[in-house]
Amino acid sequence: MSSDDGSFSHISFHVGADWRVRCSTYPDQTPILGIDAGSAVLSITPRSKDADEAAVEFARALVREVQAFAAEIERLHAEPAAADPACSADLAA
Repeated sequence: MSSDDGSFSHISFHVGADWRVRCSTYPDQTPILGIDAGSAVLSITPRSKDADEAAVEFARALVREVQAFAAEIERLHAEPAAADPACSADLAA
């Protein structure tokens, strides 16, 4: 499922406790974003070695969506504590 200059692949990660995220940067080429989950590894980098407008737009969209993902995970994580009065009392102490 690819076309000229189009993105390709579909990967689904179900991340547990054995994860790692890193950004590898280099002085003369585009960075590589790495996400490891267990023995699975995902690397994200622009298709070309140039940081063109499409690469900038992708990086900005990635940041927006990762921020939305983090906010949703934080909301879901906080819900059990908010629903349990004992947890709320512990947090206030």
